[in-house]
Amino acid sequence: MPPEKKGKPHRKTDPDSTFNMRSESYRLFGVDLTAVPGLTYNPLTLYSEIGRDMSRWKTAGHFTSWLTLCPDNDVSGGRVLWRGTRHQKNGAAQIFRLAAYGLHRSQSTLGDYLRRMKAKLGPPAAITATARKLAVIFYTMIKNQVEYDDSTWAKLDTQRQTRIENRLRRQAHRMGFQLVAVENSAI
Repeated sequence: MPPEKKGKPHRKTDPDSTFNMRSESYRLFGVDLTAVPGLTYNPLTLYSEIGRDMSRWKTAGHFTSWLTLCPDNDVSGGRVLWRGTRHQKNGAAQIFRLAAYGLHRSQSTLGDYLRRMKAKLGPPAAITATARKLAVIFYTMIKNQVEYDDSTWAKLDTQRQTRIENRLRRQAHRMGFQLVAVENSAI
């Protein structure tokens, strides 16, 4: 016989009274921030940290600088003394970093970007770079009142792929080779 549980009995929640993050995000910001991969559960905390008024920052670059998600280089006499991001406690920047960290296994274009940057820069810098990209998307959506469009990312990814192919063809041509595309066949 299992022991009796002490405490308050569970109440069943009414399905009509459940919290809808999407409608709340739309009500607070005027756009649906839950459509952005990584920001699905963060609109309320971002609202409490940043608010809705983006007129405090002229550009997305100013916004990411305020968040301390942009690179900071100390240069003296033409020589780089230090390179990295500034250290400052900013709750909103931490939210964007956590959102970027959650994209590691995401099949979205932002998840692909994080994995590419991880291979290129290493994990900490990749998370910061992806957090910066999320912050720019957030700023643009709120400032211009536009919805998130994943087709823009798909177009940019296609352009990146074309640039890589063209670069490989030029390199092969310089070395005296000619690249021939292999047809994709089911193995």
